[in-house]
Amino acid sequence: MTEREEKQLQQICEKMEMMKSKQKEILSREKKRQRKEKTRRLIQIGALAEKYFDCKDIEPMQFERFLRVLTEHEDAREFIEGIKNSLP
Repeated sequence: MTEREEKQLQQICEKMEMMKSKQKEILSREKKRQRKEKTRRLIQIGALAEKYFDCKDIEPMQFERFLRVLTEHEDAREFIEGIKNSLP
């Protein structure tokens, strides 16, 4: 291999490392954006649950039991499925 080819190969390797680093950075930003989006959605859903179920003074485990009992009823499951299916 000539000196010129070795230099070209070295430059290519450096570019590949830079591209890998850039790829990691982009993927990291996307994961962070998705986490923030999920956190925001969970906070909004929690706020709506607190508002409409008036559950400001109950513990999360109590609320979970409430939701479990609520969703065990066939009518509630059908209603929830209907709402999910009607959303865009």
